[in-house]
Amino acid sequence: MCIEFLRALAKLPAPVTLTHRRDVDNLLVLRAAGLVAAFTLKTDDGRREVGRFLALTPDGRDALGTNGEDDFDGVQPMLQSQR
Repeated sequence: MCIEFLRALAKLPAPVTLTHRRDVDNLLVLRAAGLVAAFTLKTDDGRREVGRFLALTPDGRDALGTNGEDDFDGVQPMLQSQR
């Protein structure tokens, strides 16, 4: 699991659409671990899968040690997103 990716997601205003395969894969790992609420879907042409990040779960906030507080100053999102 990539805690840096989780931090980057937490910094972005949700919902966020992820279009790059690596980002979608990371999102699926975080979702499987129960750290984010998210889903995936196929594009209209059926050739690509995109991810939609909705929110951190309580476990996701605990993993970051935030407990709902915003302490991500200085963390730059490292993913490609499309709103």
